[in-house]
Amino acid sequence: MQITIKNVRLAFPAIAAPQAFGDGEPAYGAKLIIEPESAAHAAIEDAIKKEADMKWAAKSGTILKRLERDNKVAFVKDEYRSKKTDEPYAGFEGMFYANTRNAKDQPSVFTKFGEKVTDRNEIERLAYSGAIVNASLDVWAMDNKWGQRINCSLRGIMLTGEGENFGGGNGSATENDFADLFADTPEAEDVL
Repeated sequence: MQITIKNVRLAFPAIAAPQAFGDGEPAYGAKLIIEPESAAHAAIEDAIKKEADMKWAAKSGTILKRLERDNKVAFVKDEYRSKKTDEPYAGFEGMFYANTRNAKDQPSVFTKFGEKVTDRNEIERLAYSGAIVNASLDVWAMDNKWGQRINCSLRGIMLTGEGENFGGGNGSATENDFADLFADTPEAEDVL
């Protein structure tokens, strides 16, 4: 089921190029930070329930409870925490999150003006951890030889141009960063 959620924060983006996390295969995706009781929360919960009902009919409630208990639902109603410190990552305090993953298809990236961003460096610059985005998702139920799950693929994002970077790193330095430190241009006689 395809849905669009608005005003969510992007975290751990792998949008410009696929990345491997842990032992998994490289893939596109991100974590989307979802405020509890928000419209985005309601939209994801609704999509999950509808997908479960379509896939498992009368057994959907029981199966969905088991999948949530076994961490096999892409929408997690808890803070995302460091395995080393057990502290929530920056931006995840008191929040839920959606794990998104696309094995093959790169998510589309658009500016708030509807311009498509295709340059890898520009995507990495604009789609940073902490950016507020509108996201197009595909929520789907899996039931095959690898088991049962509720998955979520990131189809694309629209960058709002807002959100404080909490992922570290703010891009390359510009000439403004060194403006007060540059030496005057040497005169011709100083070079000789």
